[in-house]
Amino acid sequence: MKALFLLYDGYVEWEISTLSYILQLTNVEISTTAINEEVTHKGNFKVKVDFKVEDCHADDFDILIIPGGDPAEMIKEEKFLSLIQQFNEKKKWIAAICGAPTFLGAADVLRERKYSSSIGDEFDHYLNLQYKSETDVTVCENLITAEGNAYVEFAVAVGKQLTIFKDREDELETVLYFKNQLRG
Repeated sequence: MKALFLLYDGYVEWEISTLSYILQLTNVEISTTAINEEVTHKGNFKVKVDFKVEDCHADDFDILIIPGGDPAEMIKEEKFLSLIQQFNEKKKWIAAICGAPTFLGAADVLRERKYSSSIGDEFDHYLNLQYKSETDVTVCENLITAEGNAYVEFAVAVGKQLTIFKDREDELETVLYFKNQLRG
């Protein structure tokens, strides 16, 4: 199984760190992509990506994962939005957290599908607010979306859809571990 993380300057790294860790533990091959060869995340670390966006194709991956952050800089970037559209057209999984569902709206992928998001009012025109879910994490067709603070639940929802947990006990143990509730 192969996962592609779509990164951009100012993305919020901790919203995807639990997910990337879980994927790595379960031998999912992880790659990164961005418009430029290097991005700086919100914590101010520079990250060199594996591929530029134009070199990525949905056929080569099972899921596209987009972290939250301020979408303003990338919301009109055609190559960025085109990659999202490719994944959607192929009915591949797309996981977006916090402000990242705004990109799904800008790429005309959300349409009339339920979604979760933590984005502020300034991006409402990209989102169909009548479909905004009251839940922290929403799975609708091939989309997995989440509120920014639900990063553990987001990681588990992605894991469930990719069937990377051995069983329900494995899934619950993962949640308890990341919520620091496995003290013996």
